[in-house]
Amino acid sequence: MNAMTLKLAATLFAACMAANAWAGQASFDESKVADFYRGKTVTIVVGHSAGGGFDRYGRAIARHLGKYIPGNPAVLVNNMVGAGTLVSANYTYNQAPRDGTVINSFDGGLLPAQLYGSPALQLDFAKFNYIGAPDIFKYIMVVTKKSGITRMEDFMSGAKEVIVGAVPNTSIQHSALFLKEVLGARVKVVVGFKGTAEIRLAMHSGEVNSVITGWETLGVSNYKDFESGEWLILSQWVDEPLTDLPQKNVPSIYNFARNEEERQMLKLGLVKPNSYARPYAMPPGVPIDRVRAVEAAFLKTLKDPEFLAEAEKTRMTVNPIPGAELHKMIIEGLAMPAAFKAKLKPILAPRG
Repeated sequence: MNAMTLKLAATLFAACMAANAWAGQASFDESKVADFYRGKTVTIVVGHSAGGGFDRYGRAIARHLGKYIPGNPAVLVNNMVGAGTLVSANYTYNQAPRDGTVINSFDGGLLPAQLYGSPALQLDFAKFNYIGAPDIFKYIMVVTKKSGITRMEDFMSGAKEVIVGAVPNTSIQHSALFLKEVLGARVKVVVGFKGTAEIRLAMHSGEVNSVITGWETLGVSNYKDFESGEWLILSQWVDEPLTDLPQKNVPSIYNFARNEEERQMLKLGLVKPNSYARPYAMPPGVPIDRVRAVEAAFLKTLKDPEFLAEAEKTRMTVNPIPGAELHKMIIEGLAMPAAFKAKLKPILAPRG
């Protein structure tokens, strides 16, 4: 076991102990917390651009969160775009106030940057104070009707080329690269987009003809494209089949794995990480009573009747994950078995 492995093992052990302690410390002094937050402003930093799924969730949560935090602070959203949310994650970990006034909504697809090493990563995901997540990613692969592609086999066989838009170093890019580099599909990956909102515009303009991203995003923003038949769903990248898709009998991406090894690579590298891909976290060092209070407020917000009515109206799916559970999932993701880590590194390791 080399020094890096020992260091990671020590970090994961410490994080596991912290997670266990976290789960047992749900109480907090409400009056003390209220004294701090009264008159303050809490900022939700969203690492993706305005109009995308991360932004929609963040703004909906911001409209209701303040009434559940003791002291009832104002809550606003600030988009800090860059490097697939890495800019905002680095800022929150290293520069944001550690007083409980900043919450970050970054892309959990950044974890490979820690698994495989990246000089641009200046944080340890195990050390964030996680307050929860509104839902998991439910990835689907979508193509435009103009592409002439109607099923996965069209490009899996190499007969046609699919042009996939991607945000660098996120699960959107990783999914497309997996198709190309592991499953041998004829895929052209176009990177440089700042978020899914830009990719969707590029699909309408014809710059790209496909994206692999969350149904919880596309179902909100582009449902009419599916209803009209202009966009088609080719596959779903989930463990449990989705029941609310506008198309029937959409195949699982697992159907296109050629052996058990590729199936496990899909599961560990792409599908399972989507379970913790939409985290909300506070910086390390925030007083624990404020973390507890905001986590409790976050979960109450996700059960708020007005928030749920808004979510239903805009087709946002809500399946809350508590902070302690989310923390545990991320720790497990960082502890990926070495054999699969080595095989996935060429696809998931940060590029550029």
